[in-house]
Amino acid sequence: MSTPNPTPQPGRQTYMAPVADVYAAMVQMLGFNASFDLVHQDEQSHAVTFSAPNLNGLFTAKVVPGETAASSAVEMTAPIDAGETAQQLVVKFYKDLGDQLMAQTAVQATVMSTPTQQTEVVPPVPAANTAPATPYGDQAAQGEYASHGASANKFAAMLTDNNPGKTSKMAIVALAVAAAFLIFGFVALGVHPPVALCIIFAVIAAALCVVAYMKTQSGKEHGRLFTVIASVTTIVALILSVIGSATGGSATSAPVNDDCKMIAFPQDGISSKLPVMKNVTGRISWEYSDHMDIYVCGVSDEGFNNYVAELKSAGFTEDYEKSDYSYNAKNSDGDKVQLYYDDSDQELNIGIESSSYIKEQEKEQAEYEKKQAEEEANKQKDAESDTQAAEEQEEAEEEKKQAEEEQKRLEEERKKAEEEEKNQQEPNQSNSGGVTSSVKEALDSYESFMNKYCDFMEKYNSSSDQAGMMTEYLKMMSEYADMTKQLGDMNQDSWTDADLQYYLEVTGRVNQRLASVS
Repeated sequence: MSTPNPTPQPGRQTYMAPVADVYAAMVQMLGFNASFDLVHQDEQSHAVTFSAPNLNGLFTAKVVPGETAASSAVEMTAPIDAGETAQQLVVKFYKDLGDQLMAQTAVQATVMSTPTQQTEVVPPVPAANTAPATPYGDQAAQGEYASHGASANKFAAMLTDNNPGKTSKMAIVALAVAAAFLIFGFVALGVHPPVALCIIFAVIAAALCVVAYMKTQSGKEHGRLFTVIASVTTIVALILSVIGSATGGSATSAPVNDDCKMIAFPQDGISSKLPVMKNVTGRISWEYSDHMDIYVCGVSDEGFNNYVAELKSAGFTEDYEKSDYSYNAKNSDGDKVQLYYDDSDQELNIGIESSSYIKEQEKEQAEYEKKQAEEEANKQKDAESDTQAAEEQEEAEEEKKQAEEEQKRLEEERKKAEEEEKNQQEPNQSNSGGVTSSVKEALDSYESFMNKYCDFMEKYNSSSDQAGMMTEYLKMMSEYADMTKQLGDMNQDSWTDADLQYYLEVTGRVNQRLASVS
């Protein structure tokens, strides 16, 4: 075994191992040691540069040949003014390097100290014994420890890395593809994709994992753990997708959908006259003694034509109608069969009706059509009656309107004739000699209307059907309002004394007549 010299000298340590072995152990130790971060390595000069967390500056370590061909030495420099912390880190570096050499070679090596120059950056460091303590302290126990240490380090190096710098993009891509493959695996449990698709996806994910693993070797890019996770995920996804594909293949014998289930072809009643189809899937729409309807799944074009031939052999050849996708015919008893074939769904619809059922349906159809015709005729008759009644009512209203207009016209002509007659009989008188003609005409009209009004009121008061006279009464009141307004609108300021005297005479007679009516 190799052990450090119990009296190490500052800045230099000697190991009983060749330069190449010590350099390889130093690079490996720095790559996986949490206390150091490898910054640069030079294989030509066997030198490395590294840093320590929470410490400014860089350390350098160089492996040089020792005093013998089987030995080598490590020369170190530390950051200036690093103090006690740097001394402790140098001691730890030598100790961890010795442990790494023991783990790699499994051979006890003695670290010998030789005089060297005092360096400016590294003060004298205390001795460090890197050999692990064992209950017995013998070489066999130490050899067993070295073997276990080497196995643990190799396993850890496979799973993780301490490479500096950015994370490998390929490792991230591999992890993303593996995650997508895992989702595909869960989906495959329900949709049952082809096995070939699962294998293609797995090959792509595995290839990315291999490339990412190579990219994250020691001294290269960071991200080994992502690669390991992606690899495990790919394996799990492959298992799930294969299981989903396999279960999908085992379900192909099941019905295509809920409408296609194993059924027994009807053989009772009118169905007994049909050729029997065995081992069929489908559904029965209805089944009665005199009519039946069934859908059969999984029927090819040839199967449709074969069943048509069987129907013809069974006697369904009368009044037949045939196309590429249908066949209708009757037998000698008048029973009717109907076939409709859907080539896209490969589904055959078979219907059969007995002659008695057909007659009953025809009778019901005739009665229904007769009832519909009667209802339509009644509707048309009612519509014509309504139209005629509406026309008659419209004609009556039009005649009434014309009669009222004619009566009004005659009334106006009568008034006009009366006025002309009065004008001819009574010439105009002067303002000084008698009543003005316009005043007299207005007062005479007023008195004439009031006499007419009193005559109506006497008739109205003595009548037993006053409600029937209400229309004429309202008309009379309207004329009364017009006459009163016409009289009130006359300009009495221009009347002569004769006009006023005549006005008093007329109003006196009118009031006397009104008093007799009330």
